[in-house]
Amino acid sequence: MFSLFRFSLTIGLLERPLVIGLFWGLATGDVETSLCIAIFFELFWLDLIPVGTYIPPHLTVATFAALSLTTFFGLDHPGRILFVLFASMPLAWLGTRLEALLRERDQVNYNKLLTWVRNPDSPRLPSLIVMRSVGRTFVYSGLAFYAAMLVLVYFFEIFFSLNPSLFTKLGVTWPYLWVAATLGGLMALRVRRAYALLAAGIILFMFFTLWSRF
Repeated sequence: MFSLFRFSLTIGLLERPLVIGLFWGLATGDVETSLCIAIFFELFWLDLIPVGTYIPPHLTVATFAALSLTTFFGLDHPGRILFVLFASMPLAWLGTRLEALLRERDQVNYNKLLTWVRNPDSPRLPSLIVMRSVGRTFVYSGLAFYAAMLVLVYFFEIFFSLNPSLFTKLGVTWPYLWVAATLGGLMALRVRRAYALLAAGIILFMFFTLWSRF
């Protein structure tokens, strides 16, 4: 349904990851983890703005997938949720590709509308075209999301069974993930000095981390 909200129905901030995370947390009772996941996705794609014909990544499907998998497996440690975040991120790109394909398919209706404008014999034709497009988007997006979730669920069932304690000993916390996600905000600045400062900070951090180990 969120795939329809992006272009067929405007609901404002209700489709943002933070809002989705809040409602998901209230429904499941784990508000803290849900909002932490939502903050990560909000920060990571902060650089990408839907302007012109550009189709931005499908933030809602990635957020919803990460929240669903986290709740399904009962995850609460950021080190294990890290895998879920990375596995859900490609769904944002796949959702964009699906929307692009559906847009190309809807181009056949352009000639129908031109013919209708010259000879408007059926006043319901524009409404039928819109309803068919919305219905097709709903069905295709729903099936694609369901198939993707099945693949991810079976994958993580095997992955977590083989590696029950993987990455829980590294001490990964949400601030680390948020700092990594803020790269999207820095990229949005479009300032070379900011990029240089970021690169210098990463180099210094790695240098002092390696130096402390030796």
